[in-house]
Amino acid sequence: PERYMEKILFATDELTGLIWAASLMRPTGFEGMDAKSVMKKFKDKKFAAGCSREVIERGAEMLGWELDELIERTILAMRSLMGTMEI
Repeated sequence: PERYMEKILFATDELTGLIWAASLMRPTGFEGMDAKSVMKKFKDKKFAAGCSREVIERGAEMLGWELDELIERTILAMRSLMGTMEI
């Protein structure tokens, strides 16, 4: 990834899967979800095992963001879209 948007997509592609899986485990879904709760799931290699933690970390590094900042921004973006999606 070279352009800013390419880096965003690279960083969030795997992360959105992990966040989505975490939301399914919560009775309130995305409501009240924060980076700290997702980090707990991130550290559990068995949770959403198909989501590459290495790719997520590399993406955050490419953007010059801390991992918790990437997670928080991604949660906010996903939460903002939930009202417009049919599931």
